[in-house]
Amino acid sequence: MANEVTVTAADVRPLGGAIVRRGTATEALAFGDPVYVDSATGNIPNFSKADASAVDALLVGVGIVVAGNPANPGATSIAVGDPIDVVTHGPVTGYSSMTPGANIWLSDTVGRLSTVVGTKSCIMGWAESASTLYVNPMAVIKSV
Repeated sequence: MANEVTVTAADVRPLGGAIVRRGTATEALAFGDPVYVDSATGNIPNFSKADASAVDALLVGVGIVVAGNPANPGATSIAVGDPIDVVTHGPVTGYSSMTPGANIWLSDTVGRLSTVVGTKSCIMGWAESASTLYVNPMAVIKSV
């Protein structure tokens, strides 16, 4: 999709002030992927890739994957069942070519961000700069 935001997984990291939540990956994930909570194991959330074209509006994004299993330093992807860190609010860098101040939406392409609204309206945040996303997820409901 031409409107997808470019991410460089090796450059993705939270910046100062980001709120990070530890969870478990329920599928293979990469740094920079938008995710939703698909279940929980006790008090630990399980995260999967978010998708704006999902039939269930409850599957909208809650954050961005920024780190994986500490036992695997230097990795930029996460295996199923591994621990992950997800920024649920605040700045994340590792993107490129965003327009500062523009809304960044959940894409209809699973696990991607977009500069245009997807089928289900879910803002994942706004571009703080060309390379930094300020994560602030919210579902937008359009009245008819």
